[in-house]
Amino acid sequence: MKALVLNDIADIKLCEIPRPEPGRGEVLLKVEASGICSSDYNRIYVDGAHKMPLIPGHEFVGTVTEIGPGVREELLGKRAAVYPLLPCRQCDECMREEYELCGYYDYFGTRRNGGFAEYVAVPVFNLVILPEEMSSLEAVICEPAAVCSHAVRLSGLQHGDIAVVIGTGTMAYLTALIAKIRGAGKVIVIGHSTDKVKRISKACDHVVNAKIWDPEEAVHTLTVGHMADVVYECVGSSEALSYAIAVSGEQTRIIAVGEPDDDIVIGQNLYWKLLRKEIVVRGLWNSGYNSGKNDWTRVISYITEGLIDPAEIVTNVYPLEKFEEALGMLRGEEDHMKVVFSFPESEKEAPEAPADNG
Repeated sequence: MKALVLNDIADIKLCEIPRPEPGRGEVLLKVEASGICSSDYNRIYVDGAHKMPLIPGHEFVGTVTEIGPGVREELLGKRAAVYPLLPCRQCDECMREEYELCGYYDYFGTRRNGGFAEYVAVPVFNLVILPEEMSSLEAVICEPAAVCSHAVRLSGLQHGDIAVVIGTGTMAYLTALIAKIRGAGKVIVIGHSTDKVKRISKACDHVVNAKIWDPEEAVHTLTVGHMADVVYECVGSSEALSYAIAVSGEQTRIIAVGEPDDDIVIGQNLYWKLLRKEIVVRGLWNSGYNSGKNDWTRVISYITEGLIDPAEIVTNVYPLEKFEEALGMLRGEEDHMKVVFSFPESEKEAPEAPADNG
């Protein structure tokens, strides 16, 4: 099968490798689409992975083509998205089904081979079965959307709340949209990119270009002095967190969603505001995936009901062979939202250099 193999930082190649065999409790998933996350870009070109060689990719969907021992045959032919976190299923957090808090987890695309390949062996536990009418390019946004759903849920958003989203990328877009779906009275997005500011206007009530209008002044004006009830920081930078605190009111809940590239530093006056306004800052990095609160089933329903339109989010689609161009989109200046690898129906088998499946 074809796969993108990361051998070292900035050393990624398209290879022909053996197709994985599904083990006990696993299926073989033929990948149909795999989204590229900004964390994938950093993993490939900046930080490296936990172990290399490795096949990156944690946002992928496909069809079950083989089953391993102990797996029921009715799963054959089913299409599924994949919850990328593989919990230990033994720690206290896992016993509470808070798998996103597991400290002994494995993970597709960072610790084991992921979805930038034609096939992946996936435990049945991680399969999210898709509605028959949902296309792969619709379903591929389920993973980032589920994280955003988790962010809105953790924020305690109440009907009529004023929500402010910092950022204009995929996560910001989805968070703004889901906050609106869940009853936010007003959603304000703050960002810099002129092109993305125009695009994200479809997901919110107001967009503020921070290069033109000071965010604190803008939110004060747009809310008639009320300020934000909840803030979603979807960038992961000192500036973004500073904006989040600046637009907060009394006891505002700030949810940190963005992944930082560097240390986060805030000014003394903003820290005083954090204290005196009793502002709550809470972080997250994944989605809820349990029998009681499942962000995946929730976002699938949003898509099937037409509340989320993946066509507005998936802006660029590439075959795996054009991986350099696809990955280059994430570092370029060209306007884009979600960049996706799409896999053709035809199969090629010419196993040569194996990648580490660890």
